[in-house]
This record gives sequence, C-alpha cells and structure tokens, in this order.
Amino acid sequence: MSAPTPTPTPAPATPAPSGPSSARRARPDASMTLLVEVLERPLDPGYAAAAERRRAAASSPGVSAAPRSRRRAALTAGLAAATGLLVTGAVLALHTPSNPSDRSELVADIQRRTSEADALAVRASQLRADVQSEQDALLEGDPGAPSASDGVLVASGTTEVTGPGLVVTLTDGRAAATDPANPRDVDPAADARVQDGDLQRVANGLWASGAEAVAVNGQRLTAATAIRSAGGAVLVNFRPLSPPYRVEAIGSPNALAASFALTPAARWLQALQDQYGIGVQVSTEEALDLPALDAQRLYSARVPGAASASPSASPSSTSPSARPEQQESSP
Repeated sequence: MSAPTPTPTPAPATPAPSGPSSARRARPDASMTLLVEVLERPLDPGYAAAAERRRAAASSPGVSAAPRSRRRAALTAGLAAATGLLVTGAVLALHTPSNPSDRSELVADIQRRTSEADALAVRASQLRADVQSEQDALLEGDPGAPSASDGVLVASGTTEVTGPGLVVTLTDGRAAATDPANPRDVDPAADARVQDGDLQRVANGLWASGAEAVAVNGQRLTAATAIRSAGGAVLVNFRPLSPPYRVEAIGSPNALAASFALTPAARWLQALQDQYGIGVQVSTEEALDLPALDAQRLYSARVPGAASASPSASPSSTSPSARPEQQESSP
C-alpha cells in the first residue's frame, strides 16, 4: 500500500508593484510638440513629397525635363540681353558729343534774339521820350496839370540819372573755371563765382547807405526789381548779366563810401574775398550815368466798392491801407 502523493502548495502570488515607478515614463518635451515638430521635421511633408516626385521623374529612364522650365530660362535670358542692349545704347548716346553745327546754330539764334530785344528796348525808350514830350507840350501852362516830383521819377526809375557816386565791382575768383569765349559758362556749384545773393547784399547795402539810384551792369534797380540766378548766369530785370558785375550808386561819394563800409554787406564782401578769392573793388566816381528802367510797371490803388460810392464820399474812404493792384504795361 503506497502512501498518498502530497499535493503541491501553490506559491503565493507576488503583488504587482504600485506607484510612480510602475507607470510609463513621459518625455521631457511632451508639452512642446510644436517646437519638436519644427526641429525634427523643418520641411513640410507636402514640399518633401513634391521634391521626391521631381527626383523620381528626373531619374526615371525615358522622362525628359519639363519644357516649361526651358521656356522660362530662355525668356529670362532674352530679357536680360534686351535690358543690357538698352542700357548700353543709352550710355553711348549720353557720351556721344553733340553736333557742332547744332551748337553754332543755337548760339546764332540767341545772339539774333538778343539783338532784337536790344533794338526793341531802344525803340521803347524813344517812344517813352516822345510820349513825355507830347505830354509836357499839352500840359504846358495848365496850372491844374498833374506833375511828378524829381524824387518820384528817380525812385521809380522812369528817368535817367546823372551825378557822382560809388562803384562796387565784383569779379569771380580763380577757382571758378570760366571759358574766355563764354563768361557765363561756369559751374553753378562753384563757390568762387559771384552769385545773385552777393549782388542783393551789395544793392541793399548801397540803398541803406543813402544811394539815390542804383544800377547793375546798366540795369536800373527799383523796388520791384528781381535779382536772381538761372544756371550759371545772374539775372537782373530778367536780363542775363556777365561778370565782372559793376554796381553803380548815385549819391555823395564820400558819404556813400563811409556808410557802406559800416554795413553788413561790406563785411560779407570781405569774407568772400578772404575765403573764395572773389575780387572786390570799391571806387568813387565824379560822373555816373544810370539809364532808365526798360520795362515799366504801373501801380495803382483802389478802395473796394469805390466805383459805386458817391462823389461826395469822405476823404477817409481812400485810406492808404488799400491793397495795390499791379498792372503790367507794354513798353
């Protein structure tokens, strides 16, 4: 009789570990998904797929390059060549010297028109003198005839002036390269040339010193005269002048010289002479002849509504504060 076989006792089950160590460890960058995608896959999958298809098409046997790319390259090359030809033609045209005959014709036309303008100015002066003579003859002996004082005529520039005075002569410095055949052919950017502002300062200084009449290279100055520049030329009364510039002033020579030496214009001229080498010469003259102004401008004053006013209107209706109206008169 055999002994019964003992039944094996199962081993106790080991409990599963619990706690944080049992869970799957999370990535440290789990909360930065967007940054991870940018760093790991910077190229969009669509772009990558398109590039892969182009590589596969290019490497496949019997498949040629797209004709569109060849047309684009040919068009780009053609545009580049056309642009280069246009730029080259423009540069060559700029460097091509002008025809000497064109310049001579232009100079001849300028001289002809200048001569015509001078002749018309002389004719206008003669007609002005004739009108003045006829006016004096008609008004002679009439006690009620209007008359203008000599001071008004001199200040308005409508009459010639003769007498002693002061002359200020300005010449361009050596740094202003000029063509002896064309004194106005100067560099507008050159500081060594006499500019319109310099003549303005001299004219204002002479007026402030007591000058009765002033002229620049024969061009009479009035309260309405404009001194300006156009390129390398100085314009006075819209007439181009050439250096040297002779500024003549009628008045007592000694008094003018003494007063002008104390004006800011004299200090300005000294600075121009020291810094830029501009020639300045001041001299007194016993007899100067200043012409009358070629183009006359008439000025009149009118009170608004004066045309409808009665003749018995009070004198206060013609107040001096009325705004003047400028009218241009033909020479």
